[in-house]
Amino acid sequence: MRKGTVLAGLKIKEILQHALAGEELNVDEAERLLQAKGKQLQELVQTADEVRRREVGDIVTYLINRNINFTNICHGSCKFCAFRRSFGDADAYTLTPAQIASKVREAVNFGATEVCIQGGLHPDFRLENYLAILRAVRSVSPSIHIHAFSPSEVDHMANSEKIPVEDVIKKLIENGLNSIPGTAAEILVDRVRSIICPEKIDINRWVEIIKTCHRLGLPTTATMMYGHVETAQEIAQHLHLIREIQRETHGFTEFVLLPFMFYNTRLWHEGLISSSPSLDENLRVHAVSRLMLAGHIKNIQTSWVKLGPAGAKLMLKAGANDLGGTLMEENISRAAGGELQRMYPEELRQLILEIGRIPRQRTTTYELI
Repeated sequence: MRKGTVLAGLKIKEILQHALAGEELNVDEAERLLQAKGKQLQELVQTADEVRRREVGDIVTYLINRNINFTNICHGSCKFCAFRRSFGDADAYTLTPAQIASKVREAVNFGATEVCIQGGLHPDFRLENYLAILRAVRSVSPSIHIHAFSPSEVDHMANSEKIPVEDVIKKLIENGLNSIPGTAAEILVDRVRSIICPEKIDINRWVEIIKTCHRLGLPTTATMMYGHVETAQEIAQHLHLIREIQRETHGFTEFVLLPFMFYNTRLWHEGLISSSPSLDENLRVHAVSRLMLAGHIKNIQTSWVKLGPAGAKLMLKAGANDLGGTLMEENISRAAGGELQRMYPEELRQLILEIGRIPRQRTTTYELI
């Protein structure tokens, strides 16, 4: 890898030429690209699209799945979250195993190959509560892929039982867990986390849990929630850390980009943020993610939930190659102002065809169906 140079002296065209030549970008170069505007932004997007074409071709994938957010009660205090509720709030809820099983049954009937299960950090939940959720899913389907429980939730289980993370993960696998969403990452930089989620698991703990999953053969995704208080350099640092983990473990199946939705959040109420990322910012981050992770993570997912179908189509031209899932039910983004909760497979296929790409349904781990 070439050594970083003084940021002001970095020329975007030269960085893009290095990327097209298959060279890894360093943090300084990624930061410089994240400042691209006008014609330079167009060139960045075109370069990311070309690298996408070389890495994964013209197929755009999607997943038939269902989201199940089993509780919104959480002892956390994350300023970016509009989903969290406390005991006694009128709209606080916790699903029973029977209710979860019913949602899984609906998903199976819909043709889903995955259920994605996450919830708040319920103060009364122990490991057994999470295992009961897995058993509820398996009582309906022995084969549906269970993609569940973020590193924060795994940490919550380990702390509640006072046992090592490895023991928790082994128990989850024994009870049917197939993969873990790499959420709770937000931005993996101390300064940012001290502002938006000071009580959440720290960077070292997130990395420890992710690496333990990978070592035990449990694949995970990687995510980045951007467009709030972070800088371009901090986005680049996050991407670099994700790349280094993947270089070591090869356990990430995809990189999921999550534009921050500000409405109803404490960051918004406290005046720290007043809007979601602009179109140019979304294009820059998607394109730089493709270039920074090239050769390490092939699949870059864009979010139709947060960007809308029109925005997602543009990101598919800026380095992304996956649209994620049908979801059926999406509560976390909706709490922060999101309007879409579900997309039908036919709608996702049509969206892909409209930009001249090839739609293909996939499994959670990217086998084509």
